[in-house]
Amino acid sequence: MHEYSIVQAMFEQIEQVRREHHASSVRRIRVSIGEFAGVDPTLFESAYDVYRVRTPCEHAQLQIERVPESDELLLDQVELEVA
Repeated sequence: MHEYSIVQAMFEQIEQVRREHHASSVRRIRVSIGEFAGVDPTLFESAYDVYRVRTPCEHAQLQIERVPESDELLLDQVELEVA
């Protein structure tokens, strides 16, 4: 299940962005998963639910857009809570 390693790498990117903007938490994350990306959206969401516990993403909503005829996996948007 490489979805877990992909989500872990995504969390590292999100944490870097969060720190750069001095945000206290993350509100929403949007990703696009291409039909041919080799990533199962259901497993990706499950991995996200595991990793977000006790992190700044704990209450962040994950939105997954499934993209037909694409092989891309993109972190499209991270919405931050800046105190």
